[in-house]
Amino acid sequence: MAVSRGGRPGHDPGSGTGPARKFPTGANYAEALQHPELCFHDPDLKHGTVQQSPVLGPKAISGNFASVFSVTAKDGQRYALKCFTRDSATLGRRYSAISAALGGLAASGTSQPWPVGFDFLEQGVLVGREWFPAVKMTWVQGTGLIGWIERNLHDPAALHSLAERFLAMTADLERNGIAHGDLQHGNLLVAADGTFRLVDYDGMYVPALRGEQATENGHRNYQSPSRTAADYGPAMDRFSAWTIELALLAVATDPGLWTQLHDRHGEFLILSEADFQDPATSLAWPVLLSHPDQRVRDTAGRVKSFLGRPASALPPLTPDAVRLPAQRTPGASAYGAGGGLGGRGPTVTSWTPPVSVAPASGVPAWMAGRVPATTPSSTSTQPPAQPSGGPGLPVPSGFGGRGAGDLFAAVGALLSTSAPGALVLAAAQPLDTLPATQGVALLTSAALIGWGRARRPEYRAARKRVRELKRRSRELADPASAHQRLEKEIRVLDDALAKDNTASDQRVQALQIELRDGQARITMDLNRRTDQAQQQLVGLAAKEQRRIDKALEPAIRAHVQDKLRGTPIDEARSLSNMGGKMVRALQDAGIHSAADFIGVDFSHNPSVVFLVGPGGQRIRVPGIGEARAAVLSDWRQGLERRARASAPTTLPAAAKAQIKADIAALRVAHRTEIKQAEAEAQQKKAALQRRITDERGRLMGERQRRAMDTQRRRAELLQRQKQLGGAGVERGRVEAELSSVRGVLGVGRYVRFLLTGR
Repeated sequence: MAVSRGGRPGHDPGSGTGPARKFPTGANYAEALQHPELCFHDPDLKHGTVQQSPVLGPKAISGNFASVFSVTAKDGQRYALKCFTRDSATLGRRYSAISAALGGLAASGTSQPWPVGFDFLEQGVLVGREWFPAVKMTWVQGTGLIGWIERNLHDPAALHSLAERFLAMTADLERNGIAHGDLQHGNLLVAADGTFRLVDYDGMYVPALRGEQATENGHRNYQSPSRTAADYGPAMDRFSAWTIELALLAVATDPGLWTQLHDRHGEFLILSEADFQDPATSLAWPVLLSHPDQRVRDTAGRVKSFLGRPASALPPLTPDAVRLPAQRTPGASAYGAGGGLGGRGPTVTSWTPPVSVAPASGVPAWMAGRVPATTPSSTSTQPPAQPSGGPGLPVPSGFGGRGAGDLFAAVGALLSTSAPGALVLAAAQPLDTLPATQGVALLTSAALIGWGRARRPEYRAARKRVRELKRRSRELADPASAHQRLEKEIRVLDDALAKDNTASDQRVQALQIELRDGQARITMDLNRRTDQAQQQLVGLAAKEQRRIDKALEPAIRAHVQDKLRGTPIDEARSLSNMGGKMVRALQDAGIHSAADFIGVDFSHNPSVVFLVGPGGQRIRVPGIGEARAAVLSDWRQGLERRARASAPTTLPAAAKAQIKADIAALRVAHRTEIKQAEAEAQQKKAALQRRITDERGRLMGERQRRAMDTQRRRAELLQRQKQLGGAGVERGRVEAELSSVRGVLGVGRYVRFLLTGR
């Protein structure tokens, strides 16, 4: 890293002296870069090739106060050239300090090669006849943070490793008293080896810049609402660092959160400026603060508590800061004893990277430990093997107490069996029909006994167990085919769960968008309702003055009229070209004072002039032509101005108090209207928030139930797969149990039960 010297005579960009000058636009730079051999002084750039767009020439990435171009030197080295579009008197000095600080970091002193080499070129680009500074930075081969997360969304181990590397990088910055100033996804690139590269050092703080002011406040979706230029210092990255770490940790723990909370059109990870500005109406905070994973909940709670606090009051982001209180022991459940869905949550916990679960399982990482294990090797959470060789209901060793149905079956069987003989003895039927009727009676008796046995719960349990054992016997007869069939059933279960989870994630994201759009519509409606009231509030002061002026006008007119009546026309003798004869002519025409005419009418023949009386009548005065009429008009207007100058300027106290009271009432009415509109808007937002939150809670509850049911079924299938290993022995045991179950609750056993009750 280096800072070159030189530059145009009489101007030192790093000195802080000299007048600010106008910098070129991005288009000006693009035009100049069409001829690199002329516009560059640096030899690498001078003989390099500028990346071109198909139509517009040199391709630029434009920002707030710079445009970045890609230039490839003759040796193949690629550079990012930042050309500034806005002047900064401290630009050279800042980059000199940053270069010295980053250059002083020994390679062994950083967790990863995140610093990127650069040169500050005071003679950067020649535009027109003037040199302008530029930054030449080594081009970083890497993937943007958002793109990298989306590519590795279903690789929790990779995401957790990235979160650990981010922690290590922020620790490097803290340890050296350095802050980037704009820590956000666009300035974080992930290299092929999974390490970070940090780019764009315009707003960076290093110890040599202590006491300076920030040149930028960073991306709004990563900064606390309370950040100001005065926060320029070693702590200014802390809020954004915690926000990014929370996002990485949450998505690594539960990839579904990315689908739920990230907007593919938004410039943020899972939290945005709206979540910081108005956390009460945010959907993201409830999702994170109620998440089943303790580490996600705790970290989200800390980040939310930082809102409104100055950067210097925030704790640095360190591995210890996001580690749970107790160290997890090998083999311990992620949620401790009794940590099922109905429990109180985790009791363990420093985090260690979890075992990666195959994406096909479709089960979020946070479900690990809360449901049975999903892999054959995870025997610690497998259900215990059934002694019968497979899962099923326990089969009773006999029938329980006799009920009304059993008595009915016994009595019916007895009566139906004895009825034919009784009828023959009673001569109610011929003897030769006895065999036939006795056969029917025996069938009826058997049917009644079968009906009674079929009603018994013990018999139904035995029948179900027989079906299970038959199926198990068939599986064990061909274990390879059975294993494949079970494997297929597991895949179907996993695919169905993954599909359901994706659908619920998309629905939750749709709910978030619905919440955001609904809140925006409510705000727009509120603005429409309150804009007119706000304008009227602003205009009340002018309205009050107009009413005072209007109330004063009669008194002013009366005062002016009194003054004009008190000025006889005889005083006009002193006017130019008037004299006594003209005054007498005016008096003869009925004009005895300045109040008897209000103006002059030249609208007819210019040689004939009329004076206009107070009632609007036109008065012809012989000898009064255009010149004399103009003199008279000027004289009267002067008298009126002097009279107005001495007119009353204040209203009587009572009248003024009444006007002020009226304006105060209007002010209260407008403010009440605004408050009412704001209260209604807040109620609508709260109702929308409740509806969205309730719907999300329902979706998440259904999701967890589906996951639990799927995992239980999956565990059963895995257990059956496991038992296929000893197929020969197992099949013999299954056949033996099948014979036993068939005999335990047979017809003979039921008849004995009917006769003896045992």
